[in-house]
Amino acid sequence: MFKNFKSNLNSISPVSLRELDSVSLLNRVDSKYTLTEEGLNNILPCLVDNYNVLEIDGMRVFTYENNYFDTPNLLFFRDHHNGYAKRIKVRSRRYVESNLCFFEIKKKEKVSRTNKFRERLPNIISEINADRKEVIQSFIRKEISDIKLILKNNFSRITLVNKNFTERVTIDLNLHFQDGDHEIKLDNVAIVEVKQSKTSIASPITTYFKENTIRQQSISKYIYGVVSLMPEIKKNNFLPIIKRINNLT
Repeated sequence: MFKNFKSNLNSISPVSLRELDSVSLLNRVDSKYTLTEEGLNNILPCLVDNYNVLEIDGMRVFTYENNYFDTPNLLFFRDHHNGYAKRIKVRSRRYVESNLCFFEIKKKEKVSRTNKFRERLPNIISEINADRKEVIQSFIRKEISDIKLILKNNFSRITLVNKNFTERVTIDLNLHFQDGDHEIKLDNVAIVEVKQSKTSIASPITTYFKENTIRQQSISKYIYGVVSLMPEIKKNNFLPIIKRINNLT
């Protein structure tokens, strides 16, 4: 899917990884939107005029692998579902083309602000050792007894930066989730995420979304993976998100 949009990426000026790293935004404000391929094609003129796209060795679409971790009773998922302000998400990530791997903790500090902890790894991990468990515990007040791998996720990502180098935009495509027994594919839904240091920054893409009445969606790949792979789990507060994605698919 999204072949037409990916083929049109050549119309966007490139940016190098070194230039992109000047906008790392480990502490940031996130805004997320869900679109179909038609929606992506509609925002292409805005991207061409206002953004540059990451290009490495001639490539502009990159593959990501995630291993998501939680407690056996899904404490991190439940904190998100219940609207707990200072919730966390724990994962190990592999950038497939470069084979770079990290252990990451994302903590939601306020309604929309996210702080990220990151540790470089030689390989993607599927188990949490005692040292990393202590790091996770330092990010959350509730006592953690155990941490285990809950699900795996892979997707394709396009990364852009606006021409003023004040915000990043990522576009995630071809999302795939799996646990030990099931797998789910979202082949025709794209998640667009705008990442800024503060909301007062002028953003061409969020302006476009507002003008075209495209609303933010508080969508997390981990959360959607859990509710899709575990249909029996309580998910009342995520029903609007699920309905939006189901309508797109």
